[in-house]
Amino acid sequence: MKFIRKIIEHNQIIEFLSMIFIVLTFDLILILRYGFGVTLGHWIIAFFNVAIIVAALSFIKKNTARYIAYVVYLLIMFTFFITDSTLYFFKEDVTSIAMLLESGRDTMQIGLRYNPLSAYGIITWVGIFIFLFLSFRFMRKIVKRHNETQPKRLVFGTIALLISMLGLFFSPKFIAEESAIVFETPADKSVFVQRFGSVTYHTRDILTFANNRLRPLFFANEYREELDGLITDTIADQSPLFGELAGQNVIMIMCETCEEYAFTREHTPNYYRLVDDGIYFPNFYSAAKSNYTYDAEFKSLTSMMYFQADNYMYTFGENTYNNALPHILAENGYTSNSFHNFNNNFFNRDEIHFNMGFERFYGLNELVVEETDYWPLDSVMFDQFRDLIVPEQDDPFYSFVITVTPHGPHSNYREELSEYYNQLENDPTYYDAPIELLTITAAQMDFDKGLGILLDDLEEKELLDNTTILLYSDHKNYSSLEITMEYTPDSHIPFEIDKVPFIIYSQKLGNTDRDILSSHYDITPTIMDLLGIAYYQDYYYGQSVFLENKLDLPIILSYSSWISYENYVRFDEIVYGHDDLEDYLIKKTEIYEVIDKFEKMFITDYFIDLQTYLPSAND
Repeated sequence: MKFIRKIIEHNQIIEFLSMIFIVLTFDLILILRYGFGVTLGHWIIAFFNVAIIVAALSFIKKNTARYIAYVVYLLIMFTFFITDSTLYFFKEDVTSIAMLLESGRDTMQIGLRYNPLSAYGIITWVGIFIFLFLSFRFMRKIVKRHNETQPKRLVFGTIALLISMLGLFFSPKFIAEESAIVFETPADKSVFVQRFGSVTYHTRDILTFANNRLRPLFFANEYREELDGLITDTIADQSPLFGELAGQNVIMIMCETCEEYAFTREHTPNYYRLVDDGIYFPNFYSAAKSNYTYDAEFKSLTSMMYFQADNYMYTFGENTYNNALPHILAENGYTSNSFHNFNNNFFNRDEIHFNMGFERFYGLNELVVEETDYWPLDSVMFDQFRDLIVPEQDDPFYSFVITVTPHGPHSNYREELSEYYNQLENDPTYYDAPIELLTITAAQMDFDKGLGILLDDLEEKELLDNTTILLYSDHKNYSSLEITMEYTPDSHIPFEIDKVPFIIYSQKLGNTDRDILSSHYDITPTIMDLLGIAYYQDYYYGQSVFLENKLDLPIILSYSSWISYENYVRFDEIVYGHDDLEDYLIKKTEIYEVIDKFEKMFITDYFIDLQTYLPSAND
């Protein structure tokens, strides 16, 4: 015992290794909880990532100050541990430095509603907090015993720092060939954490974040020249329905978290009116990265993609998006407005919607709603905005409506939905239903009430026969994933739970089911096709869903996940279809190139002076 005390007093090795052990323990808990396959070599990388921070802190001479620095570092890593554990449980995602920097904005209001207890359970969390508390106590005793006047302290710190730096420098040597591309792409967060753990991810994420902030300053001109060489003037293929709906009004509704299993003919008749009288797409997949609403929204309005860790609606909110659907429709004689029943500045919509071509964004600031513990009612929005969504005017209108009521979590009773709970209580189908199913169904019943208000208003104004309605969901119900798995037919099939509703209603098109693979990427190209607006294909990823020979372009969900007729790939693993390794690697390379192209369009503000469609003969 005296020997150990003597080592502690005159050498920092135990202090140094103890801090690394504590931090890596959090990583180990996360890895064990979700069954990640982290190899020994990747643990070595994680060790050096922690070691370099601890080595830097070891230069602090005063024991008290150094202990405080250790506590701050541990609290930061513990915060990452909590947020990573919770995000991965609900969305198979982890925290990024960009997300933390956005925490001052009200985007965190949604994230804070998710219960961290879900990730481990209360008993495990108690054990984790006890471990953290004992770690603080242990480190306090270790640091307190260290001799502040020990002359070798600086020597040890220097050696530890140099070894850590060398370890990080040679990190690629520890990485298997098949994981090298993942190591260079921390933006593919889920796969990166599965391969390397969260500690290494957060180090790489910080470096990537800094690099992404510098790229527009130093490489914008180079990227623009590169894009100019890639982009051609190829006109996108046109379907037999090209121009069939020219001049019609367009209402696009993105229904928050709406699930097919929570719509029923008895309780949501207006939804089924669109299903029965419109074109229904049973194989429409959400392309929203990590189930983020803003990503589904932007993809449906632009057919672009961006997979870095930051929310590009903030990062590139000042860009000009002349390629976006509202801008193009405005150029073709439409009035374009957007509507939402949540905070106006949420996801920076009050800025970026204007830069996408909307004349006005109407949000919660323009509504009179009762304050609730959860979300404002969609029916109230449709009612109060009815004359704005469906204006009576000579020019055609484009209205984009974003709902919010069905948003999770669904585990608590919502007083504002009481009338719908009462209806479900009288339905034998729901006698023993869990609260999660009751809540999302009740929320979608309120959405359906709003949809009925919209349809009635269109009929009263005699505009329904000259209006096209597109209704789709942003993403699956990840808040109640067990419910989604239970009530989604064939949920064991890869990506089956990522199918979301998509309907195109137009009295001119009739009713049918169109059984093709489609996603948010295809919405803007489809609308332009139906309205007779020819556009340059290279500025958009998707295709019209009415093409006779629609290409098998993969629905890109991330760098390592996609859906195509050829195969389904999830987290770099072929889970269905053709499994030839050479073909897979070719497709993966192509996907990286596509992502890189659109990312550089964001970085360069590429569309500021561009026209991405072909003017009509009448222009």
